[in-house]
Amino acid sequence: MKGSFADILKGLEESGRCKLDAKVPSWRGADIRVPGSINFQQSSSEATAAVKASFIPEGARVADLTGGLGVDSWAFSKRASRLLYNERDAVLLDAVRHNFAVLGLSNVVFSGFDIVPGAAAWADALREFAPDVIYLDPARRDEAGRKLFLPEECSPDAVALMPQLLELAKLQVMVKFSPMADMTMLRRRFGDCLERIAVLGSEGECKELLCICRAGAVWEGVSLWEDGLRYDPSQPAAAGSLLFVPSAAMVKSGLDAPQGAIVLDGRTGYCRCGWTEGLSRFGKFYTILEDLPLASSVFKGLGAKYPQAEITARQVPLTSEQLRKKTRTKPGGPVHIFACPVEGERRILVCQKVTAPEQPV
Repeated sequence: MKGSFADILKGLEESGRCKLDAKVPSWRGADIRVPGSINFQQSSSEATAAVKASFIPEGARVADLTGGLGVDSWAFSKRASRLLYNERDAVLLDAVRHNFAVLGLSNVVFSGFDIVPGAAAWADALREFAPDVIYLDPARRDEAGRKLFLPEECSPDAVALMPQLLELAKLQVMVKFSPMADMTMLRRRFGDCLERIAVLGSEGECKELLCICRAGAVWEGVSLWEDGLRYDPSQPAAAGSLLFVPSAAMVKSGLDAPQGAIVLDGRTGYCRCGWTEGLSRFGKFYTILEDLPLASSVFKGLGAKYPQAEITARQVPLTSEQLRKKTRTKPGGPVHIFACPVEGERRILVCQKVTAPEQPV
């Protein structure tokens, strides 16, 4: 028998609370109000907010023009001498005002302007606040709920606003984008004011892109951060024959494999090297059990030998699901089958995940 409407609502609230606790552990147990699911879905995690806050000089005045649920503003407030939280949604603004009071923030001022290019009211208020750093997280869905990826389609339009923002910010402007946004396109859109792009990952997923802009910028390139740790390709990988599969954020960044790693194919980012503790934060290591040709003659025997395995096909003329059907392999188990190019040949690598040296699981 289905529960009452009140029971269903309680279940949804408890589920949302668990998700919030996982996303922002430091808020666990606090009386936090979340007016709508979309506010939660687009909000940053505590881990990615902390990385963005690290780009802010200690003691700076920071203006968050698209405050949302306030996770980024909360992280910024720890470094800022003064923080302006702006949110055009009055219900959300009131909720965050309550939340920040519960969290003990005392260096925040609130405003509810609609950030529109050329409008005077918000620009005058911002000029009076005199920010060193301005931050935007444009809404990436339209009124019908469809996802948006082009900067000029998002709200507010950061491309159109950028000249005005650069005039108002003493140091820099930071803009958050979807992990699906094309970085080459972002460089074209922002042109000479784009200093760098930070690719932020967490728990193996690419979570967001952060564009850092300033007047007269010199392009510094792309940086990669995974769960708060920065990737350094100049740090050598240990020698060895393990398979390293990079995280989605590392693939997105396009950064080189570490020194000493043998790249199997530049399009997948897969490489061979030994276990390297720092590198393990940016992908997964596998022991290669078998190295076989990608051929129909192999499929039947593969399924018989490994009736249960995870399957990933990359840069070969088969999808992961097609390969699963051909091998008749069921999902699960400790084995992972990769179909991928290896030094110009299409191969099947039967692997087992490694969590520490000499400890396959």
